[in-house]
Amino acid sequence: MSAVSETRRLPENSSKQSSECHRIFATSCVPVVHRLIPLSAVLLLIGLSIPADAGTFKSGGPAKTTIPVGWTKRLRQGNSSMKVWLNNELVVGIQAAPDFRLIGLDYPVGSNNEHLYGGGPTIGGIVNGERRVSSAYWEGIQEFDPSQKDTLRERLWQTYASLDTTADSSVVGYYKSFMGRRKYDDDHDGKIDEDELDGMDNDGDWNPTTDDIGADGIPDSLETGCKGPYDPVNNPDPAFDNYTPQKYDPCHTDAIRMLNKDMYTEHNGIPDHGEPHVDEDYAAVSDHDVYFTATDTFKVPVIGTLRPMGIKIWAKSYAFDDTAYGAILPFDYYFINVGRNVIHDVYLGWSADMDLGPLSNPEYFLHDYVASLPQYHSIYMNDPIDRGATPLAVTILGTSKPLDSLRFVYQWWVGTDTPQIDSLQYGWMNCEAFNGECQKTDQPPSTTADMRLIIAFGPFGDLAPGDTLRLNMALVSGSGIDEGASPMVDNIRKAITLFGSGFRRPVLPISPCMQITPGFKKATISWGRNVLCPNGRPAVNPLDVWDDSNHIAESYPPDDWRRINPPEGHTKGGRIFEGYRLYRSEDPAGAVSSFTLLKEYDINDEFGFNLGIDTMYVDTNLVRGKRYWYAVTSFGIPNRTINTSQVSPGVFRADTIISAMTESPTGTNMASLDLAFSPGEKVGQVLVVPNPYRVDRDYTIENGGWEGRSREWTENNRMVKFIHLPKKCTVRVFTLAGDLVTTLDHDDPFRGELEWDLLSSSHRALASGVYIYTVESDVGKQVGKFVLIR
Repeated sequence: MSAVSETRRLPENSSKQSSECHRIFATSCVPVVHRLIPLSAVLLLIGLSIPADAGTFKSGGPAKTTIPVGWTKRLRQGNSSMKVWLNNELVVGIQAAPDFRLIGLDYPVGSNNEHLYGGGPTIGGIVNGERRVSSAYWEGIQEFDPSQKDTLRERLWQTYASLDTTADSSVVGYYKSFMGRRKYDDDHDGKIDEDELDGMDNDGDWNPTTDDIGADGIPDSLETGCKGPYDPVNNPDPAFDNYTPQKYDPCHTDAIRMLNKDMYTEHNGIPDHGEPHVDEDYAAVSDHDVYFTATDTFKVPVIGTLRPMGIKIWAKSYAFDDTAYGAILPFDYYFINVGRNVIHDVYLGWSADMDLGPLSNPEYFLHDYVASLPQYHSIYMNDPIDRGATPLAVTILGTSKPLDSLRFVYQWWVGTDTPQIDSLQYGWMNCEAFNGECQKTDQPPSTTADMRLIIAFGPFGDLAPGDTLRLNMALVSGSGIDEGASPMVDNIRKAITLFGSGFRRPVLPISPCMQITPGFKKATISWGRNVLCPNGRPAVNPLDVWDDSNHIAESYPPDDWRRINPPEGHTKGGRIFEGYRLYRSEDPAGAVSSFTLLKEYDINDEFGFNLGIDTMYVDTNLVRGKRYWYAVTSFGIPNRTINTSQVSPGVFRADTIISAMTESPTGTNMASLDLAFSPGEKVGQVLVVPNPYRVDRDYTIENGGWEGRSREWTENNRMVKFIHLPKKCTVRVFTLAGDLVTTLDHDDPFRGELEWDLLSSSHRALASGVYIYTVESDVGKQVGKFVLIR
């Protein structure tokens, strides 16, 4: 196809030499929003004036002016490990943020390590013989928007898989609801998960006479407003959210008539999101799902040079709270042909201007290099110079066509080399521009610069009006490329496995019930299906845990114990139990992090160490007077995902990705055992420990004592123990002069010990010296002494 004459261009001086102004002159810079049109035309169209300092860049750089989009909705998506700004223009990174002083993508959260200036999906194809490309973000080029025609109703829709029925129903500007959970039939139509979460009646079951109770999801009868609670006669609309044009809103001082369908949502004839029978039936995928849409066919604002393809992109973003998936942020994109033309030879892609490194270094964005991992359909950027910098990858997880049937393009470049017109961009996406070298040689880490990258793939053939193409991808980071506690490559493999299971996290095995029986310098720990649970809870059987998404369990024969008699409604997967792990902690507080593995048991099969299964362990050689904690977990078999990639024409590579074995939480059944000193049975067995007691010594737990943890120790923790006391006795402490200091009673048939805080009966601290104690019981009377040294 011949090249098409185009007048569109990139903003001048678009490299980070100028556009990184937000880090230095944050208050005088504004985001690049669209391919530029003459400024006078923009001002005429939207009636805005430009402040004198708008568009000022670094000293020595030319000025430029752009107009920020005021109706854009933005939020910060992510989890406790990684967060990214995104907006409903399909942009992610700093360019989606409301303030350039914020971090576009932060990993680890709070580290002030920047990763992403701007990025987003791209589609290219041939429309009426013309090569066209529409990009959410390609080096400042932004061609998708929600049309500025209904700004109050434009939203980023949210829901959470983890919410329950007590959760808040809405948040100002956004929506979140428990009704988005999987397998929840909120409209009671006998179907589940059948509708989208977009504020529209996609499944056609909306009835304005029964369903329209308002965008907040709260009926009048449960609302309270400026005139008080609901009253069917005197206050039938407490919140004044009913669309009633004939009335005024007395809760507003200007007493405006209730004409606005966006402000007054009930009875407005629109299926507002939040109504109980419309749109909430979507199946939430993650701990934070975000859904938004934009098109390249918007009518407002008017971009005179924009040549739309007729594409609407319906985007979904996911975030998982699990630590294992903290460095993974998946996205789903659905490219819908909403135009009248067939789009031929379609290619998809994802372009990014990444900047990696700590903000403490003003030139961090110059320290990047790009490399690709074609076996994982990934391209990434890394900063090898700045300490603490972490990499970021774009990983393609799936499309409407098998990945191994597509030709992939992995390219990188310095910002000034960006193609500026559609025909050139399309040549990059279909690899024509690279003479068959679709995978650019990895950039040497020693040649860092301000880099850009794109991963593109196709062809997908024709996209007819009404047709949809799907793209699943993820932004993936990590502690390093393939090193550290959470390597990026490992996280890419996790992302692929997660996608292969439909973004359903692996089912965790359940911990068995556990009992601890004390003995002489020993403890017997029992667990399993025959052990009673504490508090009368029914016994649990970890062997029954079934995971629908586990492909290894599903590969067993139907008559195998892993597959036979599946739970009702389950046809895929299988039972995942593999074994038990016994943990012990000698931390008196039982901190989960202090547990260490004591023993492992597993089934004799192809997994684990084939040690065999047992449900009892005797822990011997324990020290009397100490507290021990125990916990038993269950762990499961791994999962398997096949990742197939085309390494050259007609040559394919199939990687088998084996996930880690899942394990139940250590703290589920943890319990403690205080291994007390045994009671004395004759005179002369009682001792005082430590003896002498020296105030300049450390008797904390960390040093083998009983006075609590070092970080929490105070003078009030001082303590000695009387050990091997008779089951019932009275202890009296005297000074050498014969004055009674305190009297202590002991009555315990199992514990032969008693703690004393070294205070007199009047709560006064003892002075240095020698003290006499007596122990009187049925077995006789013992007299002893101990020394206190201050």
